[in-house]
Amino acid sequence: MIKYNEIHINDIHDTTIDKLYADLLITRLNFFILKKENQNYILTKERSFFQIDDLNHFISLANDDIYYKTMIWPKNIQKENYLESDLKIFKNYLDQYKASMTKQYGNEYLFGCIAVRTKNDSFITTIRGKKSLNEFTLVISVDDNNHIVNVNGKKATLNAPLLNHLFENKRVKAIVHLHDYNNALPYDEYAFPGTIRDSFRKNNTSFNISQHGFFLLFDKNGKRL
Repeated sequence: MIKYNEIHINDIHDTTIDKLYADLLITRLNFFILKKENQNYILTKERSFFQIDDLNHFISLANDDIYYKTMIWPKNIQKENYLESDLKIFKNYLDQYKASMTKQYGNEYLFGCIAVRTKNDSFITTIRGKKSLNEFTLVISVDDNNHIVNVNGKKATLNAPLLNHLFENKRVKAIVHLHDYNNALPYDEYAFPGTIRDSFRKNNTSFNISQHGFFLLFDKNGKRL
């Protein structure tokens, strides 16, 4: 069952939303419902903020959705599961997009994620709840039938099930997700990260998710799909 709070606000300026977002990270709730006069807004853990017309329908969809869980295998990431060249690619993409991945809210940080395919169709990616870009984890596999993300290391980004589906396109070598938008790319409907609804999208081209950000897909030569 999802957990949320309803909060009445007087304005929707960025400073107000940023302060409430910092509070949301502390509470560990799924989202806040912000009420201003007769309007309802949603503020999510990935700092999505949008007006909602049918609040009951939104809450019903959120309650009915299924979240993936994490199964952690041996704590130390086993180097036989990835190549040093793959880790270098991961770090290169990280360096390239680092400035766009960092923003501070209180003592917490908001990032997108980076992922790079390794051998055996595993992938290196950023960790959950990250406050540092120096750590990574390895997603060994994703069990879509039982909704389990198998990792060798720390918990992966909530986007791991979606990343896994995007990597099912064998042309995809790397994925960059930022909380920004590219209006030249198609838009998909918003869904909570780490859920079934969020995890099965077209994987033949880069795209935006409304109220979330873009996912850029790159081939082995660094060319964007």
